[in-house]
Amino acid sequence: MTASQKRQRLSADVSEATSVRVRQTAARFYGGAVGATINAALDVFGWVVEAKTRGKRVIATDDEHLPDQFEEPMIPALDVVQDGWQWLVPRDHPWRQQLWIKGRSMTAGSLAHTIALEGWTPVQAADQFHLPLDAVLEAIRYASQASELIAAEEAEDRLAAAQYEGRGAAVSG
Repeated sequence: MTASQKRQRLSADVSEATSVRVRQTAARFYGGAVGATINAALDVFGWVVEAKTRGKRVIATDDEHLPDQFEEPMIPALDVVQDGWQWLVPRDHPWRQQLWIKGRSMTAGSLAHTIALEGWTPVQAADQFHLPLDAVLEAIRYASQASELIAAEEAEDRLAAAQYEGRGAAVSG
């Protein structure tokens, strides 16, 4: 880890309402990662200030009313909610329907389950699996949204394992 990447603890006194808003945003979009939430907020704020400094207007509009030329900030968590998944992909599988981590032989549910079992933060999981933090956060969000599907697939895995063990015992006996 280089000196510029070294993490530092930062404290700030904020109102209870601000604390609640930050934590709700973190839970909804960033898998509970408050630091990632604050970084995203600062990135957007910096973009707004820089655009305003250049004499630009910062407005919200729908796709129908976009001007021919425009700029917009990149907000990974919100872009994923609107445009689909950036780091997750479907794969052909006989029965598994959940999404997989792009470029890995790992489902989003498996990653989220491992994170929960190990008690890792999203940053720790990203380090352990050599994944971008955004990929880990996206997998956590997806696993939360697709929890019923993932639970059903885990049950199917357990059933298949039990059947396999039953056959193995019969063959070896």
